Amino acid sequence: MINYLFKKNVSLKDYCTFHIGGKAKILIEVYNAEYLNKVCVFCITHHIMYKVIGMGANLLFDDNGFCGAIIVNKSEKITFKGNYVFAESGTSLASLISACKNKGLSGVEKLVGIPSTIGGAIVNNTGAFGCEFKDVVDCVWVLNTNNKKICKLKNKDCAFGYIDSIFKSGKYIILKAKLKFEKKEAEYIASNLTTCLKQKSTTQPINYPSAGSVFKRGEIIPAQAIDRLSLKGLTVGGAMVSTVHAGFIVNFANAKSKDVKKLIDILTNKVFLHFNVLIEREIEYVAPK
Repeated sequence: MINYLFKKNVSLKDYCTFHIGGKAKILIEVYNAEYLNKVCVFCITHHIMYKVIGMGANLLFDDNGFCGAIIVNKSEKITFKGNYVFAESGTSLASLISACKNKGLSGVEKLVGIPSTIGGAIVNNTGAFGCEFKDVVDCVWVLNTNNKKICKLKNKDCAFGYIDSIFKSGKYIILKAKLKFEKKEAEYIASNLTTCLKQKSTTQPINYPSAGSVFKRGEIIPAQAIDRLSLKGLTVGGAMVSTVHAGFIVNFANAKSKDVKKLIDILTNKVFLHFNVLIEREIEYVAPK
């Protein structure tokens, strides 16, 4: 059984949904929570710059790549105990939703179609259609990057907020989670899945790579503001404000990270000038060092 895979000088375009980025000096794929912990502890101990990623759905890698180690979390073990699910943090939302559907467990099916791991969903408190991932989190096992010890955090310890949690501090690496669901009829779960998938397919861009919503909602809804300014279709290099949803920037022609960053700056400035509101970026830019 392979626990991890070590690679050098790997293109990051293949490890994010934006399909943008240079090369990682080191890339390590880990296939279980035990080795995720071991690899992170090794990097911490030896002062190696590292970043743990899942599916890279909300990341913008720099064109110059990443000078340290990118750790790709592919730990995907799921077990069931009544209404509880124990899942390693590299488990995809798609796998979780499918497994829960088969068990008649409801709680996160409204997040269908979001390209994320459980770890990413916890870090960002991923939400859609009135559902937030925090609602199913019972507790989380994490690596404390300060003392290199594993500890358990309860839901109340996670400081969940809108697209936010304690895990954005970088102090913890999520290894696995205990999730609580509700028993529901198969028809109820299937209806939620169908409704949400249909709405996503008609309201969000699916023909070009993107990193999801670019900006957080705040005093205003950024997508509505950008739309009102007639900025759909605005391009910088190979990056474009989606013509389907103004809250998305898409990679329509081999965009560079500099194209996306410039387009974000333009949108931020124009919204500020017209609405006197400074919108906050949701996607994460990963600097080369």
